[in-house]
Amino acid sequence: MLRYKSLVVLACLVGLVYCFTKEEVEMFQLQKEIVDKYGGKVSDGSSIDFYKFLRLPEGQKSTTKQITKNLRKLSRKYHPDKNPKYRKLYERLNVATKILANESLRKTYDYYLKNGFPDYDFNKGGFFFQRVKPATWFLVLFVFLAASFMHLVIMKLQYKSNVRRITSFIQQCKAQDDTDGLGEKRLFFKQHEEDPGKELVLRFGDVYVVEEDGSESLISADTITKPTIFDALIFRLPLSAWNRTFGKLLPERKPTDEAGKNNAGGITLAEAVAKDNEKEKKNKSVQPKSGQKKMTLPNGKVIYSRKTD
Repeated sequence: MLRYKSLVVLACLVGLVYCFTKEEVEMFQLQKEIVDKYGGKVSDGSSIDFYKFLRLPEGQKSTTKQITKNLRKLSRKYHPDKNPKYRKLYERLNVATKILANESLRKTYDYYLKNGFPDYDFNKGGFFFQRVKPATWFLVLFVFLAASFMHLVIMKLQYKSNVRRITSFIQQCKAQDDTDGLGEKRLFFKQHEEDPGKELVLRFGDVYVVEEDGSESLISADTITKPTIFDALIFRLPLSAWNRTFGKLLPERKPTDEAGKNNAGGITLAEAVAKDNEKEKKNKSVQPKSGQKKMTLPNGKVIYSRKTD
């Protein structure tokens, strides 16, 4: 179970860590460099961007062909073979041209140009947004829902596996019953040589395990609780976070003698009755037969079984 939970957590972390692509980081880095270099403004006082940095006559309306042709024009003046002092500038011109000449990268750049570029802080690991974008919240929500679905699927698979294992064990025991379910037969079960083993009793078609105190407990797959959506991360994680944080800050309810209140819990009589009814229903669902108790099977699983003296 721990291994499956680790996989779910890893899936969440992978989704959250993946923020910017290599091309986006290169884009942000160049934008930061030209802003730092030219003070974020050009000669007409407007904010600098790749289009103005490349001196494209048509600006954002420039075609891919015009952008590529423009670099050849700039190369006549800024190529490092002609003047080594322009080496860094020429590298930046090449990167800007590569981004704008690529249709997909250009759409990405235009998006950030319109909505804002992330800030940079070395201590925070690179580029980051001061405010989380709506798209980021959507990504986090999607990853959380996907992880919850995976968690539920894993629990259901484990539930089916446990049912099959116990059912198969019962069938193997019954296969050795030479009374055809009409009498009693005793068996001895060991998982391996070092295992002290457990004594089993087959009585009228039912399989019991004999406890150390001599009592017998029924082995049945019906006692395994089937997981529901309320057991998945989407409910379990928020509840666990609440109990570990704000839930600890809430004061405990004190007994009260007010009319209509339950002295033991500080709740109304109607609430107490409702809780008792809910608890009774839960006990009935977990205990299909009277007299069940908690027990550990030879395979290490814990179930609730009927106890007979």
